[in-house]
Amino acid sequence: MSPGGILVVGEAIGDFIPRDAEGHRYEAVLGGSGFNAALALARFGARPAYAAVLSTDALGRRFRAALVAEGIDTALIRDSARPTAVAIVSPLGPDGVPEFALHLQGTAHDEAQGTPRALPPGVTHLHAASFGATIGPSGDATGDLAASARAAGATISYDINIRAAVLPERDQARALIEARIAQSDIVKASLDDLAWLDPGAPAEAVALRWRELGARLVLITRGGDGAIGFGAGETLAATAPPVAVADTVGAGDCFIGGFLAVLAARGRLGQGFHEASRDDLTAALAFACAVAADSCTRPGCDPPRRLAT
Repeated sequence: MSPGGILVVGEAIGDFIPRDAEGHRYEAVLGGSGFNAALALARFGARPAYAAVLSTDALGRRFRAALVAEGIDTALIRDSARPTAVAIVSPLGPDGVPEFALHLQGTAHDEAQGTPRALPPGVTHLHAASFGATIGPSGDATGDLAASARAAGATISYDINIRAAVLPERDQARALIEARIAQSDIVKASLDDLAWLDPGAPAEAVALRWRELGARLVLITRGGDGAIGFGAGETLAATAPPVAVADTVGAGDCFIGGFLAVLAARGRLGQGFHEASRDDLTAALAFACAVAADSCTRPGCDPPRRLAT
């Protein structure tokens, strides 16, 4: 296990990104919330491990090569002869938010053995990302892994990252997501996630309910307006620097990677999370907003290389 003690689980997806406004020309880039978060953590100095099933096809080999190049621990990666799952990203609409057409059936993503069901030695923090940590074989395994992490005293973060096209109907999806929230210390969601899960509900009301389920800190990203955090009796806020947006693909993954990297650098994950001060959390939130905004200036998920402090 890598010295940072952070294990990331969640999907690795080949993102086909449009390179013109009409969608006539596409480029295949590496993506998926789990992979992106691990990439961001590595670039921010946290040296995580990543657990997933990767195809042995050309895209899968690119994933593995990228993980190795970034210094991400690959000991828990498992190979599959099935093809890599892909997402076709639509050209951006007026709101600047991309849509994803996900193709998962019969791919390496369908296999369960990439997610360990028990916490490996040396892990002090588990980060679970998106639908790969919520539904299907990998979601079931993540539930067992999170229970093991809790029993071992590790902290857990969970990025909800709604992809409605691959989720069950809303009530069933909400039950699965809330079960994962109940296992987590830090929960991250966007305003779009909240709008799908609880249409019309104020962010603060949703955060309060999630805290009652067991989450100790709820982070809500608000696009160009930055982010807010709801903890024990206090609210945190950070603004996002203005940038020229190329696209928003992976911005949320960079955000949570940045937030966790700051806490890791300050010794505030694992048992140290109990000692996290308002200054620790505010610094993490500000860094997270800055790196997420920076990532929006380049197509696809391409986190900047900055050390968290």
